[in-house]
Amino acid sequence: MNELLVIEDLEVEFRERGEVSNQPLRGVNLRIGRGEILGVVGETGCGKSLTGLAVLGLLPAGAVPSGRILLDGAEQELGRPSPHRGDVVSLVFQNPGTAFNPVFTLGAQMDAVVARHRSGGGGRGLDRKARRAHVLDYLEQVGLPDPERVYASYPHELSGGMLQRAMIAMALVCEPKLLILDEPTTALDVTIAKQILELVLALRDRFDFGVMLITHNLGVVREICDRVAVLYAGRVIETGGTEQVLTAPSHPYTRGLLGALPARHRSGERLDAITGSVPARLVGVTGCVFAPRCPIAIERCLTEDPELVEVPGAADGDAGAVAHTSACIRTGELR
Repeated sequence: MNELLVIEDLEVEFRERGEVSNQPLRGVNLRIGRGEILGVVGETGCGKSLTGLAVLGLLPAGAVPSGRILLDGAEQELGRPSPHRGDVVSLVFQNPGTAFNPVFTLGAQMDAVVARHRSGGGGRGLDRKARRAHVLDYLEQVGLPDPERVYASYPHELSGGMLQRAMIAMALVCEPKLLILDEPTTALDVTIAKQILELVLALRDRFDFGVMLITHNLGVVREICDRVAVLYAGRVIETGGTEQVLTAPSHPYTRGLLGALPARHRSGERLDAITGSVPARLVGVTGCVFAPRCPIAIERCLTEDPELVEVPGAADGDAGAVAHTSACIRTGELR
């Protein structure tokens, strides 16, 4: 795999009076290849968005990161804004209504982005007229009707779906190799959300960029992702090809997430629920952090912190299968 992003043993700590008060990321390892869409899923508070912000060097004040991040082969200086923002990696925020400055037109904001960053087809060296043509081209690429009108519009003059498309256009206008999408459909109705997902797939096929899709929606993951990484309490607890993980989940947390989804074949049945909640503070964790919520936990789970291991038999008879891994001491039994 031609890897665009490599995250190795990423940890983030917060400290009070010199002592670690919270560790929301605890050894995250992820890889994304060119043209690949990786879904990063989990409940709120599991570290999904924090992982994306770490790639961009946009961690909250007071965060102390460690580990290693390679972006298109270049090692990033952790804790500092990435010099490759815009050029190599771009972020699409969750809420399109708050992502733009309300006092400037969309065209002015996108022009400023192009003027600041260097990229293959646009950026420094382009005069104002050329930058305008470049921006209009991307507004058209994302399927916005009447790009000239959108260019001259203020954010409040566009619908949520149009703003989301404009935000994707602004993320792509410097032609990055990796796109991070943070819950891109949460604020949209079902029809518009489907259109946005189809747009992402079409643009990925056209421009061959990699995608980190951060979401809690497993339906979205099934629809467009090649691989999935399930995060819980700041750690990756299951990874694999999308169909592998969603049809044969090998971690009880992943099973719990799937059990909470409505399905036609379970019409009229009560949905399953994972008892408890994600720990708010992660310091000095002993054993499996999911054990207090796990329906199949045994005594060993309270003392043994499981590592990601390959699921037994997951790739039997398929030499080209994506590795399926799970961090559960009972993985073999679940199969």
